[in-house]
Amino acid sequence: MQIWERIFELINERGLTQKEFSLMTGIAQSTISDWKKKKVNPGAERLNIIAQTLDVSVEHLLGIPERSADYDSDINTDEKVLLELFRSYDTNTRSRLIDYAKKLNEILPSDNSEITYDTGRSADVIAEEPVSDVDLQIRKDLTRRLRRLARLSRIRLDETEHASGLNLHLLKYLDYLGLDRLQFIKNYLSNLQPYMISEIKTQERFDNAICVLDEFYRISVYIKVDATKNEEIIVSFHENNRNGISRRNSLIRRDELVYVFADSVGSHVEGTDSYSINLFIIRGVKSFHLNIPARSYDADGFLVRESDISNALTDIVNRYLEDLYTADLDFSDIELFSSLQQLSFTSYGNDVFSNISLLIDSLIIQKDSIGRQTADAAMCIYCNNIRLLQKDRQELLETLKMRYAVNSVKVMPQILERVGINLGSAPDN
Repeated sequence: MQIWERIFELINERGLTQKEFSLMTGIAQSTISDWKKKKVNPGAERLNIIAQTLDVSVEHLLGIPERSADYDSDINTDEKVLLELFRSYDTNTRSRLIDYAKKLNEILPSDNSEITYDTGRSADVIAEEPVSDVDLQIRKDLTRRLRRLARLSRIRLDETEHASGLNLHLLKYLDYLGLDRLQFIKNYLSNLQPYMISEIKTQERFDNAICVLDEFYRISVYIKVDATKNEEIIVSFHENNRNGISRRNSLIRRDELVYVFADSVGSHVEGTDSYSINLFIIRGVKSFHLNIPARSYDADGFLVRESDISNALTDIVNRYLEDLYTADLDFSDIELFSSLQQLSFTSYGNDVFSNISLLIDSLIIQKDSIGRQTADAAMCIYCNNIRLLQKDRQELLETLKMRYAVNSVKVMPQILERVGINLGSAPDN
């Protein structure tokens, strides 16, 4: 039983309403309601007042058995929450958490001061190495191989629809924008970075194939290399978001040093291994030039902070999102994008499809009713101001439907319906 379930069970046992419980604890009724609707647990800082109000111990809320004689009575609330979270994970996740804690302990200074690295900026705790040497070499080799393949003229695209249909929505997106499918994918592959990708061997269906996942954006690329015909076939290129907009684990934030190939080198701090480098990152139909601090790692590349890339791209999108809002809407009510994996790949661009995709993504991530209402209003107002010929309107709606067909957000059908209702149409001449 989760903490929130235990709380509501106790509320019912004591014959309290949510309003009464809110008055007794000082916690907003909407917050209490969200625990149940969203199936989330309250923050650790609220457990003491909740336990006191319900006349139980914090241990009881956490589902911790009665203390044994050797139980550490000095354990605090945060430690109890960590223990409860740890117990809720499967064996594999527990092992990863333990490994992470061990590595964290190795690099933390004994006086708990902040760690700085050669760019001179204050930094949160970061790993000294981006990945293991073996893993890094695999990623580097795989990235080089994909970049070389992208330059070949003999590479072709298999446009056959898969049984799942997952391989069509990005292709449909490119068609809608009038872009050449194969050329776009080759351009995308030529700009991949080692830290973005991992090879998924379990999905290989051919003896000689490359199946990679762009972890930066959940893009799956599946390439079959046919040596007998002297050709490489891109079998699939799709956004791997079957389970909805993927979000990073809030407990372990990926704010770490990662390995990149620089597109060009900017400045260098003499006598150090600190540089500024230029990267070209392709997201959607946009190619972004980023200038970020870096540290020389080996003869081939540099270490950069992943958050420097992520923050630069999300800042661009948040500024653009604000431009889509009218003066009548309070943009400060909106929960901004803070992670690339809250954004769909297709949300970058100045076209109508990308704009609506961005507004839909923004609506999905809102955490409270005011934010959802404001984001919904922005989406509807934008759609209402668009005037398309009927055939263009229909094509846009079909493309949006296909794009979000691999998204399991429960309210997505209603969101797309609201887009359709508000999307204006111009009379056909």
